[in-house]
Amino acid sequence: MPEDLPETFERCAEVLRQNLLSYQSQTDDYYNSCLIEFQDQLKLFEKELPYVSQMAVDGLLKEHEQKLSYSTGQIRHLYNKQLEDWENMKAMHKNQLRPSLGHPDNLLQLDALCQEEIKRQKDEADGIHRNTQMLQDCATECAQNFVSALAAFTEEMLLELDESITIDDVQVASK
Repeated sequence: MPEDLPETFERCAEVLRQNLLSYQSQTDDYYNSCLIEFQDQLKLFEKELPYVSQMAVDGLLKEHEQKLSYSTGQIRHLYNKQLEDWENMKAMHKNQLRPSLGHPDNLLQLDALCQEEIKRQKDEADGIHRNTQMLQDCATECAQNFVSALAAFTEEMLLELDESITIDDVQVASK
């Protein structure tokens, strides 16, 4: 409206200057409030970061525990099948024992049966040792894989944290 316009150029310039200073002050206030809010978000991020890291490590551990459990389960399954075969052979040998095998004419049959049982016992003992070694090797390999994965995760996380902004990086503007 014409009555709102200043009468002189100097007065018009002064009103314009006052408005611009007011806008600048509002802008600075808004900028500072945004920075303060950003700092609050960064504080929350820094506060929650250890929990996130722990959850990630726990997830990695659980994943590797499941792999270990699966691998050892497969080894145990194969071992149980072998154990069942050895027990069946042992029962078969036991069923072949007859009082008539004690007769001198049947000495060769008795010796053959004894040799088969001795071989079965040796195979079983070797199988137990082999199973134990396979379980140990599996546990060692899974542990090495976990440590390698944990090291890679830690390195990646440290690189990410090196690149992240901290509260100290954000300065509130002074007026």
